[in-house]
Amino acid sequence: MKKVKLNKAWKGHKAGTLLEVDEATLAEILSEKAGEEHDESVEVKAKAAQDATIKAATDAAVKAVEEQLKAMSAGSNKMVHISVHDRSDDDPTFGYLPGNTKSLKELDRHEINFAFGRFCVDVQKAANGRESEALMKCRERSDKLVTKAAGDGLIVGDDESGGYLIFSAASAMIQQASLEAAIVRPRANRVTMGTQLLRIPYLRDLDHSSGTTHGGIRIYFDDELAQSAASRVKLEQLEFKLKKMTAMGHASEEWIKWSPVSLGSWLIPKFGEAIGFKEDLCFLLGKGGAQPLGIRNAGCKIQVAFEAGQAASTFVLENSTAMYARLKVRNPAKVCWLMNQTVFPQLPLFNISAGTGGAPVFVQNVGDSPQQKLWGFPIQWTEKLPALGTAGCVELVDFSDYTIADDQSGPAIAESIHLKFDYGQTTFRITKYIDGQNETPAAFTPVAGSTLSPVVEFKATA
Repeated sequence: MKKVKLNKAWKGHKAGTLLEVDEATLAEILSEKAGEEHDESVEVKAKAAQDATIKAATDAAVKAVEEQLKAMSAGSNKMVHISVHDRSDDDPTFGYLPGNTKSLKELDRHEINFAFGRFCVDVQKAANGRESEALMKCRERSDKLVTKAAGDGLIVGDDESGGYLIFSAASAMIQQASLEAAIVRPRANRVTMGTQLLRIPYLRDLDHSSGTTHGGIRIYFDDELAQSAASRVKLEQLEFKLKKMTAMGHASEEWIKWSPVSLGSWLIPKFGEAIGFKEDLCFLLGKGGAQPLGIRNAGCKIQVAFEAGQAASTFVLENSTAMYARLKVRNPAKVCWLMNQTVFPQLPLFNISAGTGGAPVFVQNVGDSPQQKLWGFPIQWTEKLPALGTAGCVELVDFSDYTIADDQSGPAIAESIHLKFDYGQTTFRITKYIDGQNETPAAFTPVAGSTLSPVVEFKATA
């Protein structure tokens, strides 16, 4: 078997990939000028020569500075201060993209994938006690973030089994991948936490029926009362406590050894999509405690019952109008209908009765894409809600009332060769800390009319 390094894309493999091939395949690659035979000894020698050149240049620069300092300090009482800054501290890839001078915004997807693949290989090697210099710096950065929050007693850091802070460029790509298919996170409010516990004060403004607003403020005219009654503003606290979420994936030894670039291009989107899916489940269905408190379990949720005589497992126009009438809107741009796709066949049947007849109101051209709005708000189809006929198959939500809390240090990665040792696979684990809940603790009582809420749910019909 021979090793060959591709200098351009070839049969599904990207440029830069290192392959182990037979003589015939090697000949084919060379004939197509798609790569060249890889000699590790030559690469080692070239690296040693490069290191020697860098060292010589560094030594010469230091010597030149020393000479200048001697000249400056001669006959002077001034003190000279030298500050050394590691340029890798400014590198969003933490040194895993050789020679990188680009900012996070300037890096493209392929460069980040390449850097993340090399990072994962280093993490895998570190399990055998071979921690690289770049990986050591990742650990030091993580330690600094943990130490920075240590004064509060409750801190968030890597657990006893270890882990390395993912460099900012890859972390941003994982987050972006999780956002692309997410429902809640792109629409919700977000706060960043350096400690495990955060309390945010807010005005408890849930009842206007007695004439008070903003948690207890009352306004009078002179002829309404001879003496103004005392009013007291109600301040409460919204508490967030970060919960640990873990994502795991497996990669073969061959994949890690010969194709770290494609490893990065696979792990980043897949981990991101999996994290986004699980976050949505928690933010929608979470019961609190060891997980975020989901929207469907919010204390402010209102359920709208089905109409008298309504058939089982149906959703009719009157249900949607009743839900709209109970919605408390803070930010219209954040309002969205959530529906299980089994509800879709009900929408074209929406009808307004008029005597013995009626008229359809959800008019569609079956040759075009179906309308994705209802009462002016977009419809988001999701498998994460129950099927038609079950409570919660339709939700009308103002997501500006939901807040997500994230750990400021971002996700960390660790690996193990033991879990899938008999399969020749390495298990990568990404850990991040999150929390989430609605800001409104209970339904709102207006001056007149029924209670309102940022979360309105359709009750079961069967």
